[in-house]
Amino acid sequence: MKKFFSVLSVIFLLLGLVSIGVPGLSETEEGVRLVCLNIGKADCMLLLYQDEAYLIDAGYAHTYPALQTALAQLGVARLNGVFLTHCHEDHAGGLFPLAQSDVPVGAWYAARIYFGPTALQHPAVLAAAQRNESVVWLDAGNVIPVGTDGSFTVLGPLTLNEDNENNNSLVMRFSSPQGSILLAGDMKEDEEYGLLAAGLLSPCDLLKAGHHGDNKATSKALLNAVMPKAAVILTSTLEEPDTPASSTLKRLYGIGCQVYVSQDYHDALLFTLKGGQVTFQDVQWQGVPERPSGVGLAIDVDRDTLTIINRGSAELSLSGCCVYSTKGNELISLPDVLVVPGGAYTIGSDASDAPVDMTAQSKRIWSKKKLDIAILYDAYGRPVACTNNGLAE
Repeated sequence: MKKFFSVLSVIFLLLGLVSIGVPGLSETEEGVRLVCLNIGKADCMLLLYQDEAYLIDAGYAHTYPALQTALAQLGVARLNGVFLTHCHEDHAGGLFPLAQSDVPVGAWYAARIYFGPTALQHPAVLAAAQRNESVVWLDAGNVIPVGTDGSFTVLGPLTLNEDNENNNSLVMRFSSPQGSILLAGDMKEDEEYGLLAAGLLSPCDLLKAGHHGDNKATSKALLNAVMPKAAVILTSTLEEPDTPASSTLKRLYGIGCQVYVSQDYHDALLFTLKGGQVTFQDVQWQGVPERPSGVGLAIDVDRDTLTIINRGSAELSLSGCCVYSTKGNELISLPDVLVVPGGAYTIGSDASDAPVDMTAQSKRIWSKKKLDIAILYDAYGRPVACTNNGLAE
């Protein structure tokens, strides 16, 4: 079965054309464009329609350079609106550097229903406050007009879920004469069933699958209701081995849906909806180098070190790169050094008892008790290598 899915993935990859440079907002042809950034297991999307641009989630703070690059490449000088689907950092972190940038934002949107932070600590509130602005709180049934004939309709959340913030995701349907998109955030089965029971889900052309293709999302009942022609899953198997789940892929392929997983492509995935049809392009930004290849990572838990190994044939520049620890939520900025082919660079902490090239200002980096994942990001906010500490979750 896994071999079957792999073959299908290759077929869809071959169907996607690599685009060197994408028409800017002012050059937009008739149609809806959804640009999904390939930044690992994190959500960051731009919806472009007519002369308007909207951001749906902003990824991590340390992946913001990828969003910055996308805005520049697409010629987006102003965002008409920024939507935060829920409070998790892989969706909300990039709001803060965005708020500190000079990109004008017409409105900051978030669901009125959420769980976790206090009202003053909500990520959207904190981001908007940096500009002395306020959040527009959204409820099911709210409609945000886009252009002359498009709109976002808020479908959920309908009720507060105190067990899992993913099930408080802002779920929206974008509609226009050119096509429709269901934007599911990190919605899982509990929220899906609530929307289905309320009769709020209807057929769409493109689905942004919920919760990175997790096996407890994108249920058969949801797919029977929305019957998308194409679906996009934003994830990295290296970061989250259970995604995309084979069961989720099986359900999507079972309805004849074309499936695109972000990790299989270059810098971004571009979907264009026109006349009810969905076309796809694999985007590599113009003038931006490809991600470094042949990079390996190795964690030594006992010595609390991470070694970056250059297995490629060219020098590896660490300038502007950073390493992220998922368990400790710790970010380590790397110095401007070059690692020669076959060479290595080791990062340690105050707990390290081995020779290192760099000591991070941390008592300890890698967990000795629970699963911890190390991700190396390049200067453009793109993940280039990943490993873990070898412990069970």
